Amino acid sequence: MWSCLVTSILFVCLLAETSAHSFETEEIVPVRLTGRTAGRVAKRSEEEPSFRLTAFGRNFTLNLTPDSTFISPTLKVYRIKAKPQKRLESTSKLTELYKSLNQTEETGAELLKGCFYIGAVDSDEDSIVSVSLCHGILGSFITDGKEYLIEPKLLGLGTSGKLTEQLHVIKRRRFTKSPQVSKPLSDTRDDQDSMSRRRRFVSTPRFIETLVVGDASLTHFYGDEIKHYMLTLMSVAAQIYKHPSIKNSINIVLVKMLIVEDEEVGPSISSNGGVALRNFCAWQQLFNPPSHRHPEHFDTAILFTREDICGHQSCDTLGVADVGTMCDTKRSCSVIEDNGLQAAYTTVHELGHVLSMPHDDTKNCEQLFGHLGEHHIMAPVFTQLSKTLPWSPCSALHVTEFFDNGHGDCLLDTPETIVALPTELPGVTYSLDRQCQQIFGEEFSHCPNTSDSEVCGQLWCQQEGQSVCTTRNGSLPWADGTSCGPSRTCLNSVCMSSEEAMRPKVFEPAVDGGWGEWGTWQPCSRSCGGGVMFSYRECTHPSPQNGGKYCLGQRVKYQSCNKQTCENNQGKSFREEQCEMYNNPNHFDIHGNVKQWIPKYAGVSLRDRCKLFCRARGSSEFRVFAAKVIDGTPCGPDTTSFCVQGQCIKAGCDLEIDSSKKLDKCGMCGGNGQSCRMISGSFNKVVHGYKDIVTIPSGATNINIKQQSHGSIPHDGHYLAVRRENGDYILNGNFSVSTVEQYIPVLGAVLKYTGSSTTLERLQSFRQLQEPITIQLLSTAGESIPPKVKYTFYIPKTMSFSKPKDKKIAGKLIHPFGVPQWVSGEWSECSKTCGSGWTRRNVECKDNAGFYSNHCNKDLRPSDIRPCADLPCPIWQIGPWSSCSQTCGHGERQRRILCIDYAGKIVEPENCDPAKMPESVSEKCFYQEC
Repeated sequence: MWSCLVTSILFVCLLAETSAHSFETEEIVPVRLTGRTAGRVAKRSEEEPSFRLTAFGRNFTLNLTPDSTFISPTLKVYRIKAKPQKRLESTSKLTELYKSLNQTEETGAELLKGCFYIGAVDSDEDSIVSVSLCHGILGSFITDGKEYLIEPKLLGLGTSGKLTEQLHVIKRRRFTKSPQVSKPLSDTRDDQDSMSRRRRFVSTPRFIETLVVGDASLTHFYGDEIKHYMLTLMSVAAQIYKHPSIKNSINIVLVKMLIVEDEEVGPSISSNGGVALRNFCAWQQLFNPPSHRHPEHFDTAILFTREDICGHQSCDTLGVADVGTMCDTKRSCSVIEDNGLQAAYTTVHELGHVLSMPHDDTKNCEQLFGHLGEHHIMAPVFTQLSKTLPWSPCSALHVTEFFDNGHGDCLLDTPETIVALPTELPGVTYSLDRQCQQIFGEEFSHCPNTSDSEVCGQLWCQQEGQSVCTTRNGSLPWADGTSCGPSRTCLNSVCMSSEEAMRPKVFEPAVDGGWGEWGTWQPCSRSCGGGVMFSYRECTHPSPQNGGKYCLGQRVKYQSCNKQTCENNQGKSFREEQCEMYNNPNHFDIHGNVKQWIPKYAGVSLRDRCKLFCRARGSSEFRVFAAKVIDGTPCGPDTTSFCVQGQCIKAGCDLEIDSSKKLDKCGMCGGNGQSCRMISGSFNKVVHGYKDIVTIPSGATNINIKQQSHGSIPHDGHYLAVRRENGDYILNGNFSVSTVEQYIPVLGAVLKYTGSSTTLERLQSFRQLQEPITIQLLSTAGESIPPKVKYTFYIPKTMSFSKPKDKKIAGKLIHPFGVPQWVSGEWSECSKTCGSGWTRRNVECKDNAGFYSNHCNKDLRPSDIRPCADLPCPIWQIGPWSSCSQTCGHGERQRRILCIDYAGKIVEPENCDPAKMPESVSEKCFYQEC
């Protein structure tokens, strides 16, 4: 199998392999070794039957036990038809579509629960068997790293009679490696913040409550067998998800089945795989009750269709699914193109993507585990399946991290009761003719002139009335159990003698997994400042065997280490240091300065705060440089908790995990707040331009500065500003005002700024400053609107501090009669319409008679110049990236240049200074090969 990932819409498509001679096929008659065959449904008295299948030159003994754990006890099956009086010409409106259909509950579904069995082959502890025993043996088994499909030869064509008298078709995949057409791009992905350790790094049972849908094309093809057929596919998928190599307890539980009979009320299946997926994702929402407690609520939806779906490059697409969307009710869905029993493995693969598993050849997987080969479920080119590791260690790691990060919490609901899935081998149930019909259509049958070398290995079919035989994708072995001659049967793609009897082995009981010893502590993640060290244990004492359960409980333990203070870090936070690692002297911003990356906190959700978000200093551009910050990195500037394996873990100010120690108002860890004193003050003078309010000294903590807008209206003409000791502004300098929330790093702390668009403009920081900063007020309002600024912060009691003092001017001046006075004229028009403009007026000294004089008091002379312009000027900002100009190959994407006013609104470009307009920003982009 070859698969592709399209990151622009985050869906993964699985394509069929194109190598030749990939399946071997034989016809066999299964031999029942234990139990009796008693009609369509196996009775409970016949538990643990055994069958001998002779194919491909060897004997296989299937030791079976009933299993319907993948079927919910409340499973509902509905047939969906269009109401006769409401036939639709268009189904573009889903609400209208829902009103136009009839849902009829199907009865008898519970009878199928007794069809399904799981088990092992011979004494192979790593084998997987999942079959249905209704109407023959239908299903799949894996042993010695090979996949076998088995079905009755006359499946769906009026099959009757005893199971042991039926001719079956058995296929074995001949694993011939295909050339890899191209490599997919590495896929990447983005609630409530939970500090509880209840499920963190703990192996917990997960139950994927599933909806399966058969569209009209599938319904018309399989007829009355459709329920049994889809259950068989899900049975095979459920067994593979129970294999211990996935390192989690994952259970597929089928809660609802929809059988669409009229195409017009079903999901719209476009030949474009991405469009088909989007249409189905929207359609399935109509049938999902919102309450998780509802017995028909499902976590993911799977559509099976006979329609041909195409990927970007080829119409050999077998499945499409969104990446990492489990528990997202709008996007947790897959579309599977049915091509017979192999669709079960397509289902397993696509559901893996929904659980956030990438392909095994992605850069991330290869960096962690090296080349993983083509022997696992998530391999981009599927060849021989690993006997002991159907799931690669990379797949196990990604699904574990997906659960640990809380993305799979909807799977923690335990169904009240669980019923098992089918276990029949497919070749027992499906004949060679029926296999051809499943793949090519009802008018096809098995090609009779198959060469001896291709018996059981490659299925060739011919259309009625045609002499040419054809196969598909070179990957069609005969199903396990298919007869390949008199007393000969296909098994594992080999035609074997049915006479080669093997004494039945005693079916081994299931062995649940047990935890091994804890490993040694690994090195600390940091050399200072509070790191984390880990110890692991594996579910290998013993490993789960014969369908036994995977271990439950804590699999990782961790503790704090290297808690001493970091020296010579210049007051920078650990997150700042990580962002600075991506500074490049060859990368420049729009002003020609070297681009400097600093931490981004504003706009980052609680769930994502342990990702490395960095923004370019002085701009809104940001990037996610790493999916996880280094263990021990604080979760944010306002918490002592820190990140462990991408999760925010509770920690105290003493850098100890699970500690409850907090910083007091003085910045002392675990202190009592008695070592400092509070400095407070206010400012309400109208002084145009910038005016110092207070200089906060190094060593201050718990800074809180508020500026209340006049009349509770944003942008009253007064704005907070911050300047460093060297005179550089770090907030709202040069008459440019930030309207949005931002976090400003200073030495030892981070200032949280609300932005100027709020009625209560605010600056806060609770860490101890390691540099002095000056708080200023920028005033552009008229004289009638005074500011309302209040501030508080704490300094050590031993530190001296003096508040700034303003010169007081008497409110009224009494001028003796006849004494010369200053006479002021009208203010001139402002030199600018916004920003730092100036206005002037004439100020003259005149005596009582109106003549000019030189005897006025110069200390009382009014100002003849003042700043003006009521609002900051609109400024240029760089907008978000456009989509790539090409959907495949190399293209280009651009960022728009926007003119933004003081309120953060987009205005016409002529309102901004054309001389300061930055150059357009563009870069090359690439999604995938064409």
